[in-house]
Amino acid sequence: MGGLIKTPSMPAPDPEIAKAQERQEARVDEQERTKTAQIAARRRARQIGGRRLLLSSARENAEKGIQETLG
Repeated sequence: MGGLIKTPSMPAPDPEIAKAQERQEARVDEQERTKTAQIAARRRARQIGGRRLLLSSARENAEKGIQETLG
């Protein structure tokens, strides 16, 4: 009688599903890493880009700046 009331056990998960999930997690991790690198590159370009133009060798006395007065 005990066998009639017992609940059946769950079947083992398919190994293909587990492999597909691992591949998907790896792909998501790579996308996050790429996105973080892009954000960091944009931030670096914003910080350094303006300074590079101001200290350009094409300008005379780049570190002094412009000394002309108006008027």
